[in-house]
Amino acid sequence: MSVDNNQRLPSRVTNNQAASGQVVPHPSTIYPEELLEPSNGLNLKDFIVIITRRKWLVTTIALLTLLAVILITLMIKPVYRATSTIQIERNAKQIVSGNTFDAIESRSDKDFHETQRQLIQSKALAGRVINQLGLDTKDTSSGLVSSIKKALGMSSADQSNAERTEALFLDNLTVQPVSNSQLVSINYDSTDPKLAADISNAISRTFVRMNLEKRFDTASYSKDFLSENIQRVRQTLEKSEQALNDYAKQYGIVQDIDGESTDTHSLKKLSEELVKVERERIEAEALYNQAKNADTDNPTIIAVLSKDPTLQEKGNELALMIADRNARIQRSSSGTSRTIRNLTAKIERLRAEINAQSSTVLSSLKSEADTAKNRQELIREQLAELKNNAIATQGDSIKYNTLKREVESNQALYTDLLQQLKTVNVASTVGTNNISIIDKAGVPYEKHKPKLRNNVAFGLLLGLMLGMGAAFLREFMDDTLKGSDELERTTGLPVLGLLPNIKNQPDEHTALLAHMEPRSPLAEAIRSLRTSLKFSTQYGAPRTTFITSSNPAEGKSSIALNLATAYAQVGSRVLLIDADLRNPSIHHLLKLDNLEGLTNYLAGAGEASAISRPCLIKQLRVITSGPIPPDPVELLSGNRMTELLDLAKNEFDYIIIDGPPVIGLADALVLSNLSDATILTVQAGITRKASLMAALKRLERSSGNIIGTLLSRVDRASNPEYNEDSYYTYTSPNRNV
Repeated sequence: MSVDNNQRLPSRVTNNQAASGQVVPHPSTIYPEELLEPSNGLNLKDFIVIITRRKWLVTTIALLTLLAVILITLMIKPVYRATSTIQIERNAKQIVSGNTFDAIESRSDKDFHETQRQLIQSKALAGRVINQLGLDTKDTSSGLVSSIKKALGMSSADQSNAERTEALFLDNLTVQPVSNSQLVSINYDSTDPKLAADISNAISRTFVRMNLEKRFDTASYSKDFLSENIQRVRQTLEKSEQALNDYAKQYGIVQDIDGESTDTHSLKKLSEELVKVERERIEAEALYNQAKNADTDNPTIIAVLSKDPTLQEKGNELALMIADRNARIQRSSSGTSRTIRNLTAKIERLRAEINAQSSTVLSSLKSEADTAKNRQELIREQLAELKNNAIATQGDSIKYNTLKREVESNQALYTDLLQQLKTVNVASTVGTNNISIIDKAGVPYEKHKPKLRNNVAFGLLLGLMLGMGAAFLREFMDDTLKGSDELERTTGLPVLGLLPNIKNQPDEHTALLAHMEPRSPLAEAIRSLRTSLKFSTQYGAPRTTFITSSNPAEGKSSIALNLATAYAQVGSRVLLIDADLRNPSIHHLLKLDNLEGLTNYLAGAGEASAISRPCLIKQLRVITSGPIPPDPVELLSGNRMTELLDLAKNEFDYIIIDGPPVIGLADALVLSNLSDATILTVQAGITRKASLMAALKRLERSSGNIIGTLLSRVDRASNPEYNEDSYYTYTSPNRNV
């Protein structure tokens, strides 16, 4: 027998096949390449198949999880939540402006409100509330979070009682800002509803009080700070004043109330007096020169310049009389009337009187001019002397002025600090709080948690997730083949048929099901397999078909018997050979004795035509295995096995060989090489991928002609494409159509 080892499974052609002209094509000529390619991932269909296949596991885990959640929910003590609401404004309204201890603005409103939220949840506030309500003597670990921590043993035994109480207090406290507002909700959870309300209200009150105290503390700090600075500045001011006074005494520097020295003051006054005297001198000299240069015929000028009222009155009278006379002369035609003559005489007498006193007037005006000039010279001399004295003391005044400016600066600083201290004293008593309580917490009557409805939904969801996780984990760990698609992807071979799983039936009944119940789903599946074999090659169904499996007990004997029955039912002459010489089963299934059979013939006893026998199925003859030999491989490899098959082909239409499994035995390799076609049966959910691939490799190395696989004991849940309800349902003969 020649074997071409260069060809891969299953396109190899044996000598027997070449002689018969029957060629078994490669599966790629029957199935498209994309069907034979492995899948790149898990699609929705695979997901549904896995969940459906593991539905009882998913359901069990989901129900157990749901039951556990319900029990835990019912066992947990109900927790009540009390809520109070406060308003936190960014800045408090100030009645007094210029408050020196206003808080520094935060960078943003978000930072400000987050700071306030953290202050409410601070340990300082928690400690004050615990002390106010005496919670250190009560069980404050009654919240749900605390209960869970206690159940898990997460409470720290190293903490002191006060620290543990404070930590449990903060665990049950939640602060939630109300969106788009300045409101903040303060929630406290406890199994005692009244205690929850009391604590929530106490937190609100304490937080408001702490905010006021912080403002008062800020004012008090400002007062202390300003008082210390005022005391220090006062001492500095006193020292600077004492230094200024000592320096003035040492150098004889005297200043008036405005801060000027005596020399400077005298120099200023004397300069003003000199200006005044110069003006008086100029006026006196002007009067004297005007009087001295006056016309003697017009004594009225001297009378006017005179400071004597009588003389000035006479001068005025003279001027009036002259004016009256001139007016009369103009009105008179002759100008020599008696009245005019009398006025002229009076004018002359009055002029003589004024001229008689003019010398006295000139002497007086000259004396006044000389006096003003002498006084001017005297004041100039005094002014020069004062200037010399001021220049002499100017160097001493520089340091004096420096000390004086230091005193003035200290005085200004001292005055400013006193003013700030007054402002702080007033503002600390009239400032308003930027935090106010809006709603007080009432005693809650509805429990906050646990909520049975929510927990049931959560438990159901968690159970489904855990169930699906367990299903996928088990699917991942499960190396068995379960579906036709998976079988095709794994082997790259076509699946010739799917045989349904017949439950609660013995093997003897299943093996004869195609004969005893031809309308059963298994019988339909066998007939479908028979049809698939008819189209498996271009010459029809293979004459010699070897049925094997990768491992024992995968139903190959039952399949071989049912397939032989299906061929016989259509009138074909069929020979069934039990070639499993190590663990034969055909004679048990057909209730035949096994005293003589294949081993006898292969050992050289008898003729080929004498070892076949009829059975309860028409058109079907059977060759049982016979006694179990010590070396089955040696018998099957002999020429008599080949001769037997050649003789059987002349007498029978189809030959079905039930052989041993492939793994661990060489018998199947020999029989596969002698047969026209080999069908590898796979039991769904039992056959492992590793075993199947090992069997395929062994058959490939021995040039076995594998035309496809057969998936047996298939559940509808594992293969949605296989649905036994979709089979044609036969109508009862008694039923009216």
